[in-house]
Amino acid sequence: MERTQIYLPKSQIKRLKSLAQKKKTTLSELVRDAVDIQYAPQQTKPVPVKKQETLVQFTERIRKMGFKGPRDLATNLDDYLYGGKK
Repeated sequence: MERTQIYLPKSQIKRLKSLAQKKKTTLSELVRDAVDIQYAPQQTKPVPVKKQETLVQFTERIRKMGFKGPRDLATNLDDYLYGGKK
């Protein structure tokens, strides 16, 4: 943490001290919480997930598009993935 100094009106300090005593915390913790709440990054809405497609459905869809992979894919998978022999 980094130490900083702020100026607040006496009325705010009085309220914060009273609240801190009731919550059994510190005035500093109340200020940090307030900053987090007030200036938190804006939450983005989650992107709706489309119906999940199984691997079998995916491969069938690719096959229907006419794509055919190499015949030795299972044997030479690492070579295709990581750029080995061609």
